[in-house]
Amino acid sequence: MGLGESVLYILGGVAIFLFGIDLMGDGLKKLAGNRLRTIIEKTTSTPLTGIITGFLLTILLQSSSGTTVLVIGLVSAGLMNLKQAVGLMFGANIGTTVTSVIIGLPISDYGLLMIFIGVVLYLFFTKKFMKNLGAVLFGFGLIFFGLDTMEVGLVPFVQTDFIEEMFYLFSNTSNHFFWLFGVIFGTLFTAAVQSSSAAIGIIQKLYHLNESVATFSLIGALPMILGANIGTTVTGLLASLNGSIESKRVSMVHILFNLFGSILFLIFLWPYYHAVKWIELRFFEPYAMATLAFAHVLMNIVTTVILFFFIDYLIKIAVRIIKEPKYNDELESIIDESYLQGSPTLALSYVKKGLNQMGSIAKSYLELVKAYSFENSGDAEDKSDKLEKKLDDYDKRLHDYMIKLVRDNELSQRDSNRLSRDLDTIRDFERIGDHLNNLVGFFLERYNDNQRLTEGGKEDLIWFFDKLEYMFDLTLDAFEHNDVNKAKLVIEYEDLIDKIEEKCRLNYIERLKSGEAAFTTKTNYVEILSNLERIADHLSNIAENVINPLRVSRLDVEKVKSQIRERN
Repeated sequence: MGLGESVLYILGGVAIFLFGIDLMGDGLKKLAGNRLRTIIEKTTSTPLTGIITGFLLTILLQSSSGTTVLVIGLVSAGLMNLKQAVGLMFGANIGTTVTSVIIGLPISDYGLLMIFIGVVLYLFFTKKFMKNLGAVLFGFGLIFFGLDTMEVGLVPFVQTDFIEEMFYLFSNTSNHFFWLFGVIFGTLFTAAVQSSSAAIGIIQKLYHLNESVATFSLIGALPMILGANIGTTVTGLLASLNGSIESKRVSMVHILFNLFGSILFLIFLWPYYHAVKWIELRFFEPYAMATLAFAHVLMNIVTTVILFFFIDYLIKIAVRIIKEPKYNDELESIIDESYLQGSPTLALSYVKKGLNQMGSIAKSYLELVKAYSFENSGDAEDKSDKLEKKLDDYDKRLHDYMIKLVRDNELSQRDSNRLSRDLDTIRDFERIGDHLNNLVGFFLERYNDNQRLTEGGKEDLIWFFDKLEYMFDLTLDAFEHNDVNKAKLVIEYEDLIDKIEEKCRLNYIERLKSGEAAFTTKTNYVEILSNLERIADHLSNIAENVINPLRVSRLDVEKVKSQIRERN
């Protein structure tokens, strides 16, 4: 076999291996169902439970990089804090060793059988469970088939003079420089293939060929594994580049963890080597690949145990390295377009955060209008214009974000419901801004015409504004936390607001009759009451969506797309 053909076998084997890992991970995710994110959120309350969850999640995804990307997304969406994420990352580093353990097991002869069973289950069964199980077995078999294909190419490749000389230098116990070179080689190779499992799988195969066709000793293989542990952080780093500040800090903690572990074991490489060699001679002598699997497991468990007691310090270092950037506005720091493709649930979480911010702006606007209704401050109009434009800007940018979301993804029933609800909520907050802008105009007319509120009118407006402010706070709290009980209180409060408006109207009529209030075309008192009541109607709409989210079928997604485009 020529060198070119040998390289093709190696590349083809790597491709089959990576595809097998991806297929098996995808099948396992589907077997787990749609509750994966909810389970993660509920099982990361402490670093220890986070480690366990991260370990199991990485086994499920068959990729520590996949876990890293998922964790970065959850942190960016505000679904977990940095300390919870660190626990998951620690667990992911242990979980990623499972692939090397599987590779080290003496079951490669059954790879083709697993492929056959997997294809039969996938093609000839209609139940989703059987199809997903078939995908898992098919991917599992492809992992071993890919490794065997790599071995076909590796045998003649490692027998070339250059590779034999390089392996000899890597295995030279007297030259520590080549140990460092092994770490660098492992780092760059893993970063290139974007998979530590693939890189370590190849290293395991090379060690398996030791002495039979090449000289690739344990002391030469261990630094490469240390390098692979560093190289795997590149995927998370790339995923965090366009993410939030917290996502970048998660990636930095991942880098610090793997760097610490690799440097520690490089410093103590001799004790590490002797410990692994001792285990190999007693348990794994017939199974060379299992030896490196044990070495990989040992390194990650020891690193996790040591750094578990320094989680807070790791977080402080990450925060010190990744400082808070200066954003042009709040919304830019909230929404993240890197999750629009392939992560609609996370993208909708960003929409929710944007809506929470939009609600806070609308509440600030109400407080401004309340103050302006009793005192003519010179800058109230400018502040009103800025807040109105800010709400309109949020309206447009959140709609643009949602257009990209529905254009690039097939939404699930649950996500379709959330999108429809959020679409309604955006409209309600924007309309609240319009009513508040109307109120500023009404009060401006009164001030320009020297129309002062009577004591009775002032008392009624204070009463109205106070109740409306309370209702606003209750609505924002119910929406942010999906609190159905508080949402029901909002609905009840809307009835109270209707009664307050009616009472204020009757009181106004009585003041007109008694001569306490004078009627002019610029009084606008009734319009003021009407706009306040309409604000309460929109708050009630938001609460209603918390209680009864709109049911949108998959067939209605195109209708939702059309509605969004019309709004823009």
